[in-house]
Amino acid sequence: MKFDYKTTVNAPVEFVFARLTDFEKFEKVGFGNISKFKPIGDIAAPEIGAKWKLRSEFQGRQRSFSLQLRELIENKSVVLGNGSDKFDVEASFGLAKIDDENTGFIFEINSSAKTITGRLIMQTMQLARSRIEKKLATDFDAMRDRMEADYQSKNTLA
Repeated sequence: MKFDYKTTVNAPVEFVFARLTDFEKFEKVGFGNISKFKPIGDIAAPEIGAKWKLRSEFQGRQRSFSLQLRELIENKSVVLGNGSDKFDVEASFGLAKIDDENTGFIFEINSSAKTITGRLIMQTMQLARSRIEKKLATDFDAMRDRMEADYQSKNTLA
């Protein structure tokens, strides 16, 4: 199953990338509606292989899962993934410089089930697809708006 979101952020690609890779902040306050990233293992971000445990609400319940940093290409992409007994999930953030003040932003999440239980959950997600897409868009629109406001406030102070 695949979900995606595309927008333009009115801020330079370097600024947007720095915000997307502020792992220290995510470990302290979380990312959007996702809880704090609790580091696990010996590898620390921004090194490939860094892992975190986190919690998020899904289908009315708090769910715990882990993420691993799989790819990090400066000012281009960030890929996080989760492999579990039931699912394989990969979330990628892609950036493209439009001009000095605007960045193309693409988020994609791909998931596949490994078990019957996983397939049932995926079917439930398919039924709720429009609601999930609407929630993703709302969360990412808010993130974009915060980035733009932060960028503007930093530029008016300078």
